[in-house]
Amino acid sequence: MVEQAVCLSDACEECGGVRKGWVVQLVKSGRLRWEVEWECPGCLVSHQWVWGPAPAHVRDLLIDRHGVERLKVVGEVQKKGVLLKVFREVFGVPIAEAQEFSRDAMSSGYEGTRVEVALLSRLLRERGVEVEAGSGACG
Repeated sequence: MVEQAVCLSDACEECGGVRKGWVVQLVKSGRLRWEVEWECPGCLVSHQWVWGPAPAHVRDLLIDRHGVERLKVVGEVQKKGVLLKVFREVFGVPIAEAQEFSRDAMSSGYEGTRVEVALLSRLLRERGVEVEAGSGACG
């Protein structure tokens, strides 16, 4: 399982005490998932998880803490539709956005979280697309 997390701290909305939390993005059962868990000494633990890509504010927290990784297609892609299909499958985005992600992956590199890039890399390689991935990929 691939995962990435950020620890948070803020005031509890229920009792006003200081609560600690974790925001996590992971790949589970071959799919993206994100989770938020809060623990307050004065209240019970709250946990939320959602299948699919993380919302922008969660993704931004992960990137701010851990940086971006890049996925770059190397070599010739036999079926261009494979890239679109994988980006749509992972992120649930419209075709236009999947095309933009695909263009990035074939030029300067698609930038995402480590979790996103790990899943995309695996799925693309399984479909015969050669990629480089990591924080040092693409220069």
